[in-house]
Amino acid sequence: MADETGAFAVQEEVQGGWRKFIDDLAPLRPDLFRYCCGLTGNVWDGEDLVQDVLAKTFAQLGKVNAQLTHPRAYLIRAATNLWIDRLRRASLERAHAAAVEAEAPPPADDASQVVDVRAAANGLFLHLAPRERAAVLLAEVLDFSLEETASMLKTTVGAVKAALSRGRARLRAAQAAPPSPWATPREVVDRFVAALTAKDFDAIRALCLADVTVDMSGGPTFDGYEVGKTTVEHAHFVAPQFGLHDAPRWEVAVVQGEPVAIGFRTQDGVEGLNEVWRFEMGEGGVSRLRLYCFSPDVLVAVAKELGVPVLRRPYRSWPYGPSGPPLRPEVD
Repeated sequence: MADETGAFAVQEEVQGGWRKFIDDLAPLRPDLFRYCCGLTGNVWDGEDLVQDVLAKTFAQLGKVNAQLTHPRAYLIRAATNLWIDRLRRASLERAHAAAVEAEAPPPADDASQVVDVRAAANGLFLHLAPRERAAVLLAEVLDFSLEETASMLKTTVGAVKAALSRGRARLRAAQAAPPSPWATPREVVDRFVAALTAKDFDAIRALCLADVTVDMSGGPTFDGYEVGKTTVEHAHFVAPQFGLHDAPRWEVAVVQGEPVAIGFRTQDGVEGLNEVWRFEMGEGGVSRLRLYCFSPDVLVAVAKELGVPVLRRPYRSWPYGPSGPPLRPEVD
């Protein structure tokens, strides 16, 4: 049990269960990530949705007595429901539906004008209504059958076929989505990279608000720079046993229209992308530092966009156990 001042006695058991859960689901993560990116339109919100799905599924496993089966389909269905619920809560689905209705009817689906939805940029999917987007991703990207797609979306095969037809037509006519409205000024990222390179942690602190949040996607979140400084100051220069490797260096890159800091390490003599830093601004400084180092699918997507090599990264932090770090599956 827990009290006002003591620790949660069950925490150690929960940590062990969570780590095994993350390790066991590692082979399913690339497909889940790809699907979530298609729903949300970018790698950052896609990874956030993945983390929400994992947290909800882990909690559900502890609450439900019935055996949960078909993990891949379960995760995809959970992502779909979470995403649609998110739109509904924010009233975005209603606004988007109204905008779609105001458009001219899409052209009839013409087999001679095939769109390669597997190669479509994530931003293009934002031009689809929510159900169209889910149907296209499930049926044509993840190769679920029409029947499976209809079951996940709680609709009919005929409705799925109609959504696919409308979705393909809209994708053909769509233009690329605009840059993210959350982009941070390039000057902030330049100063952050210069400070990391110089190990000038006072300069990093000066960039941040006093109550800055340090958020490791797939790992812990720290409120306040002083609480999170171990992550910023210590872990990125020492402790190679944590999977951080050697010879750290950083540079500025633009990913999906947003300036970010990218970090490289050398593993077994090969340098590759090891981490990505993103920044959310508040009044007078950085309000949130987002660190993607235990998000290997994000790293693969960013490395592919930038044309740089990427290191094999685990889906979670140390300790890894006697078998070593749980590595992500190979990605083409």
